[in-house]
Amino acid sequence: MNNNSASIARYFTLYAGIPMGLLICLVVGILISLRIADYNEQSSQLEVQLMEQRMQMDSPADAGNVALGSMNDERLQKLNQHLMLEMTLALALIVTGIGIPVLVSKHISNLVEQNLNLLGDRLSSGGREGSVLMHQVYYFSEFKGVAAKMRYVLRERGETEQRWKRAEKELIGMNNDLLNQAQELNQGSKVAFSMMEDAEKAQHALEEVNRRLNLVIEEARASAQEADFANRAKSDFLATMSHEIRTPLNGIIGFIDMLTETDLTEEQLDYVHTVRSSGKTLMALISDVLDFSKIESGHLNLEIRTFNLVSMLRELVSLFFNEATQKGIHLHVEIGEDVSRMVEGDEMRIRQVLSNLLANAVKFTEKGEINLNVSRDTAAEERGMCTIEFEVRDTGIGISPQQLQKLFRPFSQGDSSTTRKYGGTGLGLVICKRLAEAMGGKVWATSRVARGSSFYARIQVAEVDLDKSVTPQKAVSTQKADLKASKKLGETLPLKIVVAEDNRANQRVMMMLLRRLGWEAEYKENGAELLEHLQENPCDLVFMDLQMPVMDGLEATKQIRLGAASEAMKDVKIIALTANALSTDEARCLEVGMDAYLSKPIKIDLMEQVVSELFA
Repeated sequence: MNNNSASIARYFTLYAGIPMGLLICLVVGILISLRIADYNEQSSQLEVQLMEQRMQMDSPADAGNVALGSMNDERLQKLNQHLMLEMTLALALIVTGIGIPVLVSKHISNLVEQNLNLLGDRLSSGGREGSVLMHQVYYFSEFKGVAAKMRYVLRERGETEQRWKRAEKELIGMNNDLLNQAQELNQGSKVAFSMMEDAEKAQHALEEVNRRLNLVIEEARASAQEADFANRAKSDFLATMSHEIRTPLNGIIGFIDMLTETDLTEEQLDYVHTVRSSGKTLMALISDVLDFSKIESGHLNLEIRTFNLVSMLRELVSLFFNEATQKGIHLHVEIGEDVSRMVEGDEMRIRQVLSNLLANAVKFTEKGEINLNVSRDTAAEERGMCTIEFEVRDTGIGISPQQLQKLFRPFSQGDSSTTRKYGGTGLGLVICKRLAEAMGGKVWATSRVARGSSFYARIQVAEVDLDKSVTPQKAVSTQKADLKASKKLGETLPLKIVVAEDNRANQRVMMMLLRRLGWEAEYKENGAELLEHLQENPCDLVFMDLQMPVMDGLEATKQIRLGAASEAMKDVKIIALTANALSTDEARCLEVGMDAYLSKPIKIDLMEQVVSELFA
C-alpha cells in the first residue's frame, strides 16, 4: 500500500475503527458486569431460600433436606451454565466489535481511496481518457484541495439546486395559475353554459314573439287589404254616385243655360234663374262632398299652371258682386303693389278656396261691407317661391270663441240655428283648409260676435317673369277674341265629330253645345257601337263618355288605340266626358290614350278652348 493508502487507512482506523471497537468493548463490559451482578444476586437468593427451608424442617438430616440440596445444586449449575454461555458470547462480541470496525474502516478507506483517485483524475484532467494511469502521490493534507474542489462543486450544485428549486417554484406557481385559470375557465364555461341556456330560452321567447308578430302582421295586412278594398269600394261608390247624380244634373243645367238664351217673359226668366241657382247650389254641394272624399283618400292632385293672379281675383269678385249689391253690401278688392301679377300655381284650387270664403262672407253678412285684401308675406318666402296672403273681412254676424274652435271640423258649423237659417254641409272650410295645406299654406280665422269675421288663407306660388309670360298671353287672348268676334269655331275649324253617350238628355245637351260652336255630330250609345261605326265612317274628333253599357269609354279607347276601329282611326283625337270629377279619372283617361278631359256639366267656353288647343 502506498503512502496515500496508508495515510487514509490509518486515519480511518484511528478515528473510526478503534473508537468503534472501544465503544463496543465498553458496552459489552457494562453488560458483563451487569450480568455478573445479577448472577451473584440470584445465587445468594438460592442459598438464603435453602437455609430458610432447612430451618423449617424438623430433622436436618432427613430425606427432604437431601432433596432440597440437590435442587439447589441443579439451580446453581444452571446459573453457572448460563453465565459461561453469556461470557462466551460477550468474548465473541468483543472480538467481533474490535475486528469488524477495523475491517470496515480498511474497506471504507479503500473505497474512499478509489473514489478520491477517480475524482482527482476527473477534476485534474478534465475527464481525458488515460488519466487514471498517471502517477499521483497523496498525503492526507492534499485531500484539502480535493475538498475545496468538492465544496466548489457542491456550491455549484447547491446553486443549481436553488435554481432548480426556483424554477420548480415558478413551475408550481405557473401550474397553480394554470389550475386557477382552468377553474376560472370551468366557472366561465358554467356561466357560458348558463348564458347559452338563457340564450336558448330568449331565442324560444323571440321565436314566439316573432310568431305572434307575424300573426299581427298578417292580421294588419289583412286589415290593410280590407281597408284598401273598402277604400276602393268607397271610391267606386263615390264615382258611381257622382256619375249618377251629375249626369241628370248636367242635362238640367245645360238645358237651363240654353233656355236663358231664348225669348222669355220676365216672370219665366226669374223662374229659370231660380232653377239655375238651385242647380248650381246642388252641384256645389256634390262637388264639396267629392272634394272632401278625394282629400280624405289622398287622391288630390294639383294642376300647376301660369295665370294672371289679378285678373283671376277681379273675375272671381265679379261673380259675387251682383249678390252683394242686392243685399246692400259693398264689396272691395285691395291688392298690394308687391304682389306678383303672373304666378304659377293651381288656379282652380286657389279660386275654390277664395270662392268659399267670399261665399260665406256674403252669406253671413246682412249689411256693411266685405273686403278682399291681398298681400305678400315676405317672412315666409322660400327660394323660388313667394307666399300670398288673402284676407276676407266682413261685418257679418261674427263667431263666438267656442264656435270658432270647431269651425274647421268636418260637417260642423257655428251652431244649429245658423245651420238651419243659412244651410250648408259644413265641408267648405274644411276643404279650404286642406287645399291651402296642400299648396304649402294654411287657413285660419278671427272673429267677434256681431262685429264681423276675418278669414285668412296663405298659399305658396311661384313668381313668373312678366317679360316671358304676359305678352304671348295677351297675343293669344287677342287672337281668340278676334276669332270669336269674326265667326264660329266650327266655320274656321270644320271637324267630323262622333259623340259616345248613353244618356239621351246629355246627347241633346251636347248637340246644342256643338251646334252653337258650328258643328254637327253622330251619336252612339256605347263603345261597341262606336267601334263598329268608326270602321266604316272615319272622323276627326270623338267625345267619349266613361261609363256606358256593353263597353265603357276606357275600354273603347284602348281598342281604338290598338287599331280595332281601323288603322286610320288609331290616332283620332279623343276627349273624355265624365260626371265623376275625381282626380284619378283624368289620370286613367290619359293613361289609356285619351287626349283631353272634360267634366260634366260641360261649359261651352271650356269645350271651345280644349278643342282649339287639340287642333291648334
